[in-house]
Amino acid sequence: MKKNTIIVSATIVVLLSLMTWTLASNKKVIDSRKEVKTAQSDIAVAVASTEMKETNGDLELVGTAQPCKEVNIASESAGKIVQVNFKMGDFVTKGKVLAKIDDTYKRLAYDNAKLNFDKYKDDLNRYQALRNGDAISDTQLRDIKLGYENAAIQLENAKKQWDDTKITAPFSGYITAQNTELGAYVNVGAAIAGIADISELKVVLDVSETNAYELRQGQQINVTTDVHPEARYTGKISNISPKASASHTYPVEVLISNNGKDKLKAGTYVNVSVNMGKSGKALMIPREAIVSSVKDPSVYVIAGNTAKLVKINTGRSFNSNLEVVAGLCEGDKVVTNGQINLIDGAKVSVIN
Repeated sequence: MKKNTIIVSATIVVLLSLMTWTLASNKKVIDSRKEVKTAQSDIAVAVASTEMKETNGDLELVGTAQPCKEVNIASESAGKIVQVNFKMGDFVTKGKVLAKIDDTYKRLAYDNAKLNFDKYKDDLNRYQALRNGDAISDTQLRDIKLGYENAAIQLENAKKQWDDTKITAPFSGYITAQNTELGAYVNVGAAIAGIADISELKVVLDVSETNAYELRQGQQINVTTDVHPEARYTGKISNISPKASASHTYPVEVLISNNGKDKLKAGTYVNVSVNMGKSGKALMIPREAIVSSVKDPSVYVIAGNTAKLVKINTGRSFNSNLEVVAGLCEGDKVVTNGQINLIDGAKVSVIN
């Protein structure tokens, strides 16, 4: 009996040891799966080399051409639309009646005011004749004059309200929106149409501080577009803002003549070129290499396999390129894609 007890005890000890070893092994496997890999791979970036490029002295910018004049035409009277004389895309001249509102009551009010005015006008003529004959007093003549003047005001007011039932074009241009239909009821101030004058187009450009000080009002510009590659448009600088925007650029307004055979539509991208009187070579980098802001620009420069954040000074703008006046040398490799993942000193892998 004692021998059997010893055998059972030994068996239990072996089973417990085996269970302990199994649990320990499982824990190692589980812990190994939970481990976070700390190895960090290099950040993939695209780069471009700084280059000395020939410049023709022109400042080249891209903007969007907008109508010189554009408004929403609102109703000045409330009522039901009984006539619509336009559709979107139509060219209309200044003063054209675009829509009419039911004018029954306004016309009757005008007719009543006209009758009252005519009565007072006849009375005034008669009273003036009587006063010349000393048949009435100055007070009576004065009272009839006041009545006549009041009737004239009422007639003018009634005519204005009647005229307001006709919605007219404020200037010549193209209809860009139709916001009403025949039979619709409109309130005062409701926009019934949009109109734009594109005989002259306006482009607002954001110009750097250096260039803004060199431009002048009235300066001639040349404009090209991708939609009409062979066409050339002319214009002038109409306004240079005296105050910089939040990004420390200066809005410059340019007016473009748009009466030629290759007429542009509003909203077209245009390439604006302004002769700055400078030519020669300039150190250039792609615009997309810039990080932070134009006011305080920086770029990531690649040295070996490390990205270094370098502050630079920029000059003129040439479409997709910027002139660098300080901070870089010819041949430096700057990051043009992937900057969002970088910090100063980050390891990189160039994958152009």
